[in-house]
Amino acid sequence: MSKLFIFMPRLRTIGKTHVALWNAREKWGKPHMYVEYQHDQPSKDGYTNVTHNYELARQHFLTTDCDAFLAVEDDVIIPPHTIVALTDMNVDVAMGVYCLRQLPNHRWNAFVTVTENEGLSVTEDNVHRATKLAKNQEIAEVAGVGLGCTLIQRNVLENIAFEKRGNASNDWYFSLDCQTKGYGQFAHFGVICGHVMVKGTRYI
Repeated sequence: MSKLFIFMPRLRTIGKTHVALWNAREKWGKPHMYVEYQHDQPSKDGYTNVTHNYELARQHFLTTDCDAFLAVEDDVIIPPHTIVALTDMNVDVAMGVYCLRQLPNHRWNAFVTVTENEGLSVTEDNVHRATKLAKNQEIAEVAGVGLGCTLIQRNVLENIAFEKRGNASNDWYFSLDCQTKGYGQFAHFGVICGHVMVKGTRYI
């Protein structure tokens, strides 16, 4: 990989995420472009704003000579080896793993099933398998879902836009489009990220 495009949609201001991303960029140590879209929220709907920022970034990315697009959302705290680990995977879509905020069970963002109407997290499907994957820092093919820490190859984004077509966020529809077009989605269970709670005072 010759050049990486790193994108953070800044809908909030959380210092921990910035520091974590800076550390990962330092550890990566290779050519990259870093872009933020700060407080660009044309809608009252949060999912619409997130999708808007992602699509702006995708269009910007396609005007560059970068080979891959790394999204790190502003409430996700990535470990220092994130960029190295995800780029070494050499897959269409490479995901870091984190807990979703929804109660009661804080499902992991890596889903084994994603359809138009429902999805099943790896922790809901088989919590013992999920624990083993994390313990052994394994890589597993998934059906997609949370884009909070995700590396996407250029050829994927040349063929898939970020869209909001229903009640879910753009990551749901991106996962479905990857399935339809045959792009592989893989989660790295050795890249475990923190996910800041809504008020920004705690993370899981």
